[in-house]
Amino acid sequence: MAERLIDEFIEKWLDLSLKVREKQGLDEALHAQLIELLGRIESELAGQGQIPKRLADVFLDLWGALTSCADTYDEAARRTIYVAADHLVFHAREICWS
Repeated sequence: MAERLIDEFIEKWLDLSLKVREKQGLDEALHAQLIELLGRIESELAGQGQIPKRLADVFLDLWGALTSCADTYDEAARRTIYVAADHLVFHAREICWS
């Protein structure tokens, strides 16, 4: 089950990241789906003492990938993207610490 959730998370993360890089803005519905998936992944991986490397690789790039693109947007959109990146990283940390 965790592997399927991770696959889905990575696919949706790549979609969100691409939209931001292509200056389509932050897809808030997709962002909400990512947050929900991270909660489900956390439940699946809780107590295992490790996370899959491919998930860890995505976690390493979450914040930087979004915030580096945010600087091409106006102030309001930039702030929205930074907050979204912070939320994703918060949930990623919760998975790493559980």
